[in-house]
Amino acid sequence: MSVKYIIGFSIFLIVLVACNIYFYYNLTSVNKHVILSAPRKVEATSSVHKDIIDHVYNLPNEYKVKNPNFTPLQRNLVQSFNASVINNLKSVWNYVDEWADDESLFPHKDGAPGQILQAMRASQIALVDNAPKGTQLKLLLLLEGKQKLLFKPKRYNLTHIINGHIYAGFDRHNSEVFAYYLAMVLNFKWVAPVITRRINIDQEIMRLATPGLKKTMVKNEGGRLCIYGKCYYCKINETVCPDSNGELEGAAILYLDKQFRIHKSPWRRSYNSKKMEWEKDNDFCKKVGMTLSTKRILNLVDTAIFDFLIQNGDRHRYEIYKEKIVLLDNGKGLGNPMVDVLDILAPLYQCCIINFSTWQNLEYLSGGSLTETIKLLSEFHGEKLTTEEHYQAIERRLLKIYATVQYCLEKHGSGKVFKNVVAL
Repeated sequence: MSVKYIIGFSIFLIVLVACNIYFYYNLTSVNKHVILSAPRKVEATSSVHKDIIDHVYNLPNEYKVKNPNFTPLQRNLVQSFNASVINNLKSVWNYVDEWADDESLFPHKDGAPGQILQAMRASQIALVDNAPKGTQLKLLLLLEGKQKLLFKPKRYNLTHIINGHIYAGFDRHNSEVFAYYLAMVLNFKWVAPVITRRINIDQEIMRLATPGLKKTMVKNEGGRLCIYGKCYYCKINETVCPDSNGELEGAAILYLDKQFRIHKSPWRRSYNSKKMEWEKDNDFCKKVGMTLSTKRILNLVDTAIFDFLIQNGDRHRYEIYKEKIVLLDNGKGLGNPMVDVLDILAPLYQCCIINFSTWQNLEYLSGGSLTETIKLLSEFHGEKLTTEEHYQAIERRLLKIYATVQYCLEKHGSGKVFKNVVAL
């Protein structure tokens, strides 16, 4: 064998290996771009789920790049949250009884969101009590302006991963805060404002606590006062304790004295090994349509999209005000950024309908605009809402929502899928 032949053959092998490396790199790069760091666990337990995952890989490029039509909408949102300093905090609460109308639960224009959040954080506390309703520890804060806040204390660090069932663990205070910003960016106006607030346990809790609250406070082994509260699952050995600065961090949720009608969700979970009817029947929506209006189902679809983005699989009931679903109790989100439980989207892929205005809002938020805007809004109030892994998960799940709608369009066509009904 000649030397020239050996050299030529060697060059050929080198070129072949280089080409393989190049194409492998590009192929994996494309897949990473589409899936955005795919999770270890993808719930694809049915043919519908597998079809949705297939549609993720075949999404048009428009869903992976920023939509220029969102720029003016983003600018308006930023202006609403970038409120100027309030000289009289109590003045924010003067017209609180007039806030709710047929369009929204709280004001959301002309700097109102920013002013409300600022007042919620800076207003002095006049009284602290247990908030006994619900399954988990909450405090009720009465402000000097007579406004009330529900306070869900921090249970986990932002980096903590919740394993197990989608509804496992305590509520996450940052999920409540994140949910508010998410709803505002999605243009879902039926959600209560929420901020992160730090409260000194000696000066702002113990000094202002009701006798009932003091009865649910104990000292830990280090001599610090801790709270176990009063609720369905509250236990004396499951307390929340202050940090080294003597402070409790938590989500402060604006409370309104409104009468909400409570309904069981058709897509609720059994919380045991028993499968619910919707988990076994992909035509379940036909039965739901016999008892609920199209408007209510669209409202539930919007809620499912909202819950899927944060992975809140614990909405076993929902509250209604002015015939709209109010997005309350969002603490079970942001548990594990590497898990996407697709069955949270069951109302969407089983009914295959979506409010056209919701779809337009989702299209505006492509290419990273959703999480970019949440970060911009939260920065005004010094909020660190979650980890970068969770932000990446939100974008990954948004692609799956796009894919689910594409699955429905392929199956039924736009005439059936898109509805023009005011929902959230």
